[in-house]
Amino acid sequence: MKQQANLKSPIKDVNEHLNSIRSCFNSLHPLFSPGSQIVDHFSSRISFHSPSSSNEDLHQYLQSLNLAFRSSQKNHNSTAVITDGSIKKSHVATAAVHVWADNSVIKQLQVYSVNIIPIKVELMAICTGLIPTMEIDNIHNITVITDSIAVVRKILKSKVNPLQNIFILLASIAKTFLSKDGRNKIHFWYCSSKAEWPRHKLVDDQVKASTCNPTFPSKESYLLSKKKKCDNTLCKWQMSFANSLKKGYYFLNFENKKQRVIKPTYTKGGSWLSIIGFTNLLCAHFTCMTTDHAPIREYRQRFFPHLPTSYPCGEAEVQTQEHIVMECNRHNIMTWQNG
Repeated sequence: MKQQANLKSPIKDVNEHLNSIRSCFNSLHPLFSPGSQIVDHFSSRISFHSPSSSNEDLHQYLQSLNLAFRSSQKNHNSTAVITDGSIKKSHVATAAVHVWADNSVIKQLQVYSVNIIPIKVELMAICTGLIPTMEIDNIHNITVITDSIAVVRKILKSKVNPLQNIFILLASIAKTFLSKDGRNKIHFWYCSSKAEWPRHKLVDDQVKASTCNPTFPSKESYLLSKKKKCDNTLCKWQMSFANSLKKGYYFLNFENKKQRVIKPTYTKGGSWLSIIGFTNLLCAHFTCMTTDHAPIREYRQRFFPHLPTSYPCGEAEVQTQEHIVMECNRHNIMTWQNG
């Protein structure tokens, strides 16, 4: 027993040391002090490029991306850093980087981590690519191509958030490079994996093909723990709700533009709470409509059959929730918007 305890102790110590959760917040960091932020000194030498709107022609935007990449390869003082990241079902995250110069890949980097969220993987990939690229002699322009441009923009802001530790790292790397020479610039370009831009697809395929198993069981970050907890709760709710014995027969399903049923989610304010949560009255009306627990004729037919069930519009035998929302001419879109 004594030998067994001696053996377990160092393994336990190593595991806890490697997987300890570090503090994510540092509101007093110099990079977030007024006058010391990147935007205060280098606003003209750091740029972000992405489609101006969802309606912008993808082909036209990819042409601009191609021109920017070719420009970085023609100039001997420029490089392009293409990054991507992904998380496997084993919770192992893979970040891959290709560094391009003179129309060829001069560096391929790949790093792993465990139990982190996708956004952090993408930021980890960018940091992994920038550090060795900055060490190349006579490089003044770095073009970073990533599918997480919206997150990268946050290095210019001082807002405290759970990812602040990696924002500090990325901002420090950028500031070090920009401070070296007044000619140094960093250009961030957005490239979605779905666009299948050839050079980004090379990195994306490498990430998806990689395999790595964690050596130690790892502790989870706060963000991942929250995500898994919410996912488990939603899964249990959906499984329970799918059971016809526990689901109301008159529950109104909502569909998106592709005619797929909208499922509950906790991201981006939820599936519909962000739309109907402006007033308690609107939220109450929406809930009554969804559950069919409203003083309409269909409700009367079920619970108060002695009351009249005919509908004044004359278009339906019974006033149902679907008829009111989708068919009835007495209720148009403006009526529902005005509550």
